[in-house]
Amino acid sequence: MRARIILLALFLSGAVIAAPSEAADIDWQRVKPSRIALFYPGVVSWEFLVSEDHRLGARMIKSGRKDCRNCHLAKDGALDIKADEIASGSLKMKRSLKPFEPEPGAGRKGSISAEVQAAYDSGHLYLRFRWSSSGAGWAQSAKTPDRISIQANKSDQLFKASGCFITCHNDLSTMPHAPSKKEIGEHPAYRGKDEVSLYSVHAKSSWDKRKADAEAQKAVGLIDIKSVELGKGLARAADGWIYDEKAWEERPGFEGSGDWSEGAYTAVFKKPIGRAGKYDVAISEGDVFTIAIAIHEDGARERRHYVSLPVSIGLGPGGDIQAIRLKD
Repeated sequence: MRARIILLALFLSGAVIAAPSEAADIDWQRVKPSRIALFYPGVVSWEFLVSEDHRLGARMIKSGRKDCRNCHLAKDGALDIKADEIASGSLKMKRSLKPFEPEPGAGRKGSISAEVQAAYDSGHLYLRFRWSSSGAGWAQSAKTPDRISIQANKSDQLFKASGCFITCHNDLSTMPHAPSKKEIGEHPAYRGKDEVSLYSVHAKSSWDKRKADAEAQKAVGLIDIKSVELGKGLARAADGWIYDEKAWEERPGFEGSGDWSEGAYTAVFKKPIGRAGKYDVAISEGDVFTIAIAIHEDGARERRHYVSLPVSIGLGPGGDIQAIRLKD
């Protein structure tokens, strides 16, 4: 059945409100939210998107004529994906007839939604996310903390079209064609590691094969990833990047905060404007950049999460979501 959750239902106005000294002091009630749909993807990967299992969709993606939103965003703004059937394991791929989820979990929902609010001042962009949750990670009823992550890129057309799926592959750990720990351990590039993490389609053709033009594509294809982990009653920020692999910086280049109350998580990402670290997306007033959102819930790890289609954020005119300018 279609997941009837409105995607990008509201566009933010260009109103100006007073800027606070800290993100916590923003009057978020004056910043209109956009509601974003996230769905459970099962083992959907970049390889699936361009395979015969995806049929017409694969041909459209390969030719660049359409992207994910063209086919899976209905005219009324709803997300047109059989997410409940994916989560239950009942939906099969068209050519191979393999299930989209070979290991369905009892009671797993096919989709969730999150409210997204965006505001900025001369120094920072503030992105606030809120979604209903049991708060299992926060309350420690799950061993693994809950988490919200955003991937971001400003210039890569493939990321604008397909979002985080350009970093998701059939050979990642827990995916259908993941190499064994022995194979990983014997590969010189994976010394000290026992799993294959996210990597960009621009960097590699498979977990162990780097593309010849990977370095030339890096300036465009590097993806900024920022995460707020929510567990044991605390919020922790993590900052990294994705290209040949997913890697984390020693110190976050942004401020991440969050909590759980009244049946919902709230997380805020406070990112500097006009300056950026080596692996960060540099943004300035007037820019439009693309994000993809992932939420891990109820102890879910690795691929067992919810993801959004790509969403553009504008600091000024443009973008699916237009950030409100705060007074300095």
